[in-house]
Amino acid sequence: MDFGGSPMGRKIVVVTGSTRGSRTAWYMSRFLLALSGIRAHFLHPKSWTPHIDYAMDGLLITGGIDIDPQTYGGSEHPSIAKSDPKRDAMEMTLLERAMKEDLPIMGICRGMQLINLFHGGTLYPHIHDLELDYPHPHTPLPLRDVTIDRETRLHGIVGTSILRVNALHHQAVDRIGMNLRSAAHDRNGIVQAIESDDDRFVLGLQWHPEFMPYAWHSRRIFTAFAQAVKRQRQRK
Repeated sequence: MDFGGSPMGRKIVVVTGSTRGSRTAWYMSRFLLALSGIRAHFLHPKSWTPHIDYAMDGLLITGGIDIDPQTYGGSEHPSIAKSDPKRDAMEMTLLERAMKEDLPIMGICRGMQLINLFHGGTLYPHIHDLELDYPHPHTPLPLRDVTIDRETRLHGIVGTSILRVNALHHQAVDRIGMNLRSAAHDRNGIVQAIESDDDRFVLGLQWHPEFMPYAWHSRRIFTAFAQAVKRQRQRK
């Protein structure tokens, strides 16, 4: 299925989210992608049909509700108040296709966690069950520091080792999946970004750059993703 546009039109990034509650992330992501000339289409469980071959030149998995423990063989936890197995299935299917076709992939918050699970990694079900040396904030404002690991794609994108970001998660990456590496961490040593350990553009961020369009590093991250999508066009 094509989402319209001319045969030589802009490439399409599929942005995923929940049927309800993901509209702000969708609108802001669409805006940031449009700044780089990338067209976006929003898919959620009620708009997605498994057997349709959607036009997709890149995949952006947004944040939102927790991943259902049954999706990855995890155990129930009282902190998981709401999940959506249909969304999990949709995103896993799209992620599998994107990996097979070597499409650029970016995951935000829950999206980063899903990428890690797809590659065989694990999650901490609730950060506050861990012994933390520093408080773990929950804020949409850029009030926490994360350290970007050198010699990573992310460091090359933002060009610095420290970023001030927001934090809206209570789960986190535990064991990193195969063919992935850590790209950033916080003061407690919790992974804050992951990426492919080869040349594929696979990037996961635990924070929400789409909620900080005013931040230079948010725009750089979205621009880098958009450029990877455009390079994908040239390879086809």
